[in-house]
Amino acid sequence: MTATILAGLFDRPAATPLVVAIVAVLAGFGLHAWAAWSTRPQRANLGPPERPAPLAAGPEPAAVVGQLTNGFHVPTSAVPATVLDLAARGWVRLAHADGELMVVTRSTGAATGDVLRAHEQLVLNHLSARAFNDVTSGATLAVAQRRLSRRWFRRFNAAVAAVAQEAGLSTRRYSAVQLGPSAAAALLGAYALWRSTRSGTEIAVDESWRSRGIWLAALAGLIVLVWRTIERARGSAATPTKLGVERLGAWMGYRARLAERIPANASVVGAPSQQEALARAVVMGLSRQVFTELPIVREDPRRAWSEAGDVPHTVRVRYPVRPGYGQHPVKVLVGGLIGLALALWLRRYFADVADGVALTGVLDKAPGKVGLFHGIARWLSIGCTVPIVAALWCVVAGTVDTLIVRQRTGMVVRTRQPFEVHPRQVVWVVRPFGERTGYTTYLAVDDGRRDWVDAWLANERSAAPQGAQAQVRATPLLGFVRSSEPIGTATRR
Repeated sequence: MTATILAGLFDRPAATPLVVAIVAVLAGFGLHAWAAWSTRPQRANLGPPERPAPLAAGPEPAAVVGQLTNGFHVPTSAVPATVLDLAARGWVRLAHADGELMVVTRSTGAATGDVLRAHEQLVLNHLSARAFNDVTSGATLAVAQRRLSRRWFRRFNAAVAAVAQEAGLSTRRYSAVQLGPSAAAALLGAYALWRSTRSGTEIAVDESWRSRGIWLAALAGLIVLVWRTIERARGSAATPTKLGVERLGAWMGYRARLAERIPANASVVGAPSQQEALARAVVMGLSRQVFTELPIVREDPRRAWSEAGDVPHTVRVRYPVRPGYGQHPVKVLVGGLIGLALALWLRRYFADVADGVALTGVLDKAPGKVGLFHGIARWLSIGCTVPIVAALWCVVAGTVDTLIVRQRTGMVVRTRQPFEVHPRQVVWVVRPFGERTGYTTYLAVDDGRRDWVDAWLANERSAAPQGAQAQVRATPLLGFVRSSEPIGTATRR
């Protein structure tokens, strides 16, 4: 593989195999998109507002209810819901002491003949590992959130999916039928890239940099395609069976009853029947105070429940990161014009240096290094393409957003600051310049028309609280919130 990469760097790849590789990689991504679209779970009709009768194999655990009602994706709220399930069944005990939640892991569940499932054992082991003398606190669990790694969540999700499959509620979403075509496209693309380098020719970089760059881009796309195929093969994504669709409608109908009967400030410390109902409520987007009182995990910033539209549903929240996002369109337009002019001048200057037209007096003082400097200047000239494209985007986006404004009325499902959803290395990309307070927050508004919501960026003047019904005016490309007007609240009394 290393030899192939070096050949792609030092030889011009052959055109025909390179085209085949590009078509194969694009086809693989298209097959990925088709598999995701054709197996997507549908929204179910609401059933009667009463608790569903238990299945023949027994009632569904709260985590399985969360998978059913969250688009057959196991939500992070399934972890505190499992703790509540364990408390209702006597495996742990929840109590308040000096205004803080205490979790006692010394249990009587095993004495009653109750058997833990795999995902429940994972959660109980996490609680026991944080306990001292069989007791842990909410503050300790909040500090230990980072110990729940991605690998731990993958094992938890797989265990919950296995319980749902055993009950006949779901099946694997991506089987060999869905993964086979994309894997074959990836193999074809890898072979075509290898053939393009084997039949390549030795030509100077300045005469073949475009084909070399296309080859490297195709290689990067192939790596992403292989990684996504492996992730889907290893993952626990599920799609509903006929029984699963029926149970989904039944639990969604029960959700309406829980929304009316469970108080907004219900505590996790209570009778077993109350803890059992609260566990089902939290996985269905109700009782958000559980995350505060039992801080074993944080609320998922990328999946949210929405009351907008006719039927409550979950939406995926995306937090875009692109040049100028969240900034005033006029500033982006002016900055883009200045950046474009500067990038074009630098590209021309580096090209003149590579051609021996500019900086000749300095290069004459190092006659043995002229070729090296010319090569560096050529690559710098090529690298100026990136800021040129970014500046062009800023010019186009700034022009469009100066003239067009979108208005959306719906529920504010998530408000998150950039450092909460992005690594620190990219936070500066979405931080608006020119704000005296430096405060900026993502604002995700759902109107019930889509399964995806792109969060816009608001400042202190234009922000709105999470859970409110608001009318927000924002620009379409840069996501700059011009104004927001709360018109009510989506929280229960």
